[in-house]
Amino acid sequence: MAITKNYRTDQETILRFLDVLGGGLAVLSSNKNARPGFFIVAHVFIKEFIEENFFKKEALLITALEDSGFHLDDGPVASMLAEQVKSRDAAEHMLNAAKGWQAGDQDARAEVGWATSEVTSTLRQHLERLKSRVFPLLEQNISPEDEHKISEGLNTITFENSAKGDVDKYIKLIESLEDELSEWRR
Repeated sequence: MAITKNYRTDQETILRFLDVLGGGLAVLSSNKNARPGFFIVAHVFIKEFIEENFFKKEALLITALEDSGFHLDDGPVASMLAEQVKSRDAAEHMLNAAKGWQAGDQDARAEVGWATSEVTSTLRQHLERLKSRVFPLLEQNISPEDEHKISEGLNTITFENSAKGDVDKYIKLIESLEDELSEWRR
């Protein structure tokens, strides 16, 4: 199915981000080198790349599944939507706790760890569900015309993001997080 190829680059970028965020979580739980700014910057990626870009692209898939008879209140569509909400809530909690920690609340450090763990596990589960359940369901249930509509929608979203100049911004953001993480590990 051609549309899965359109998601692959985003999925690989998100997995790279989750690896560095997980590394930050490991340092956070094992020593004092971790800093709250790392998690605040990580939230920028979550908010802009995942929530405002990737989840927007997923909405096209959800609509196609719904049009194929899958209900929003149960099954794979409901699971995807629930994971999106859980991810958003955990990311917001991570951000707020990191700001509290940055302001001197040492108890917030543990909250950052919990919320970061929720974000990483939820998003990994979400990406796995997309790959193992949603894409196969789409292949079995949508017409070539529906696949074409999804591809057009993806192209529109990609073009809008390119017009904003955001194409390399998120790779650079991940690289800066990787650099900070390597400093913590020294």
